[in-house]
Amino acid sequence: MSPLTTAQRQRYARQIRLSGFGSRAQEALLRAHVLVIGAGGLGAPVLTYLTAAGVGRISIVDPDVVELSNLHRQFIHSEAGVGRRKVDSTRDRLQELNSTVEIVTHPVLLTPDNALDLVRDVDIVVDGSDNFATRYLANDACEITRTPLVWGTILGFNGQVAVFDTEKGATLRDLYPVVPAPGSVPDCATAGVLGALCGSIGAAMAMETIKVLTGIGTPLYNAVSIHDSLTASWDTIPVARNPQRRPVTDLHSHFADYGSEGAEASAGQPAPGESPTTATETPTVTWAQITADTDLIDIREAAEVAAGMVPGAEHLPMDELLETPDLLAGRPVALYCRSGARSARACAALRARGYDVRSVSGGYLAYLSRP
Repeated sequence: MSPLTTAQRQRYARQIRLSGFGSRAQEALLRAHVLVIGAGGLGAPVLTYLTAAGVGRISIVDPDVVELSNLHRQFIHSEAGVGRRKVDSTRDRLQELNSTVEIVTHPVLLTPDNALDLVRDVDIVVDGSDNFATRYLANDACEITRTPLVWGTILGFNGQVAVFDTEKGATLRDLYPVVPAPGSVPDCATAGVLGALCGSIGAAMAMETIKVLTGIGTPLYNAVSIHDSLTASWDTIPVARNPQRRPVTDLHSHFADYGSEGAEASAGQPAPGESPTTATETPTVTWAQITADTDLIDIREAAEVAAGMVPGAEHLPMDELLETPDLLAGRPVALYCRSGARSARACAALRARGYDVRSVSGGYLAYLSRP
């Protein structure tokens, strides 16, 4: 790569002056290609700091649209952007911040069909997604392609950060061997989240990304850092590679972990070689499988629906639906939420009471990412 230009030295002067960083680290950032999954609560600080730091090329994967309820934590968007694709809103903001960075947008879900192609040609992946299926899919795609993965997650007042690299040791499947069942862990839409926590975890993820790309410091390989925002504490716990775990070499072998749309685990859909009786008992359908005689119900909250919903769907918030399930009597029903977590939980509760309901795999995000 050519030496830094005068403009680049001026823009990045404060970090170039850092002892141990210098021009060589800056040049490494300028030639790097980073894939960021999610332009939401974690993606906002990650994308902002990586763009400001001068990462040469950033690809963003997110099918979602901006909602008013996003803005308290997803500061990369604005009120004027409500209803726009997040990747478009993000690209415009980042180009205002640093027009020399190349921004590539992918307004789609990460799925088993596209994950390897998206991951294969980048230097590092940063996972800021908010559901387990996408996290495990990103992890497995990175293991197959031997691509470093910076991972972060938040819930309530706590967050976690790690760097997974099969070349260095542990991955997500060593930290959490069992994929949680759909709907078993509340998402931010139901449990809530503070914007400042997203900033703390997202900034830590951005820092780990810069460390891996430039070779400075000690990245969080074989460890997970856990942050409690209420006590302002950080604890780092070692994570060892499980020698008994079989390496991930094929996404199809773990298909049930990703769901047919790749956004939430495939409830009721057996993996190859698995019998239907051993798969989870919450049945799902894809958007392509919904027929004209199926009533489609959007169980998201009003603030979420305000940014858009599937044509022909009926809006019935989850709490209201569970309180008055008799509205479903005699009707074949498909429920959808944002990503599939809430609809899977509602589906399980309603089927236990005898109602014929299914959960739409991937939810509204899968609908938005259709070709």
